[in-house]
Amino acid sequence: MKDRVTLDTVMKDLLEKYPKVKDLLWNYGLCKLEEDDIAPVVLDKLTLKGFMRLMDIDEDTQGDLWMQIQDLIKESEV
Repeated sequence: MKDRVTLDTVMKDLLEKYPKVKDLLWNYGLCKLEEDDIAPVVLDKLTLKGFMRLMDIDEDTQGDLWMQIQDLIKESEV
């Protein structure tokens, strides 16, 4: 059975399983975590929902981002 990706999925798991998502999230603040060298510390505890809150992404953009993530996941599973 496949693990279901939700907004409560831990970022580290999401990025390891679906590397293309990293490219998508890069412009939404993932680059800041990498540049500040804190990504290795926080990504194994931070959920996707927590990432969106931390990066102060507005609700409409969160919805669009979630749809883009789901599309990338579907593409990678084909």
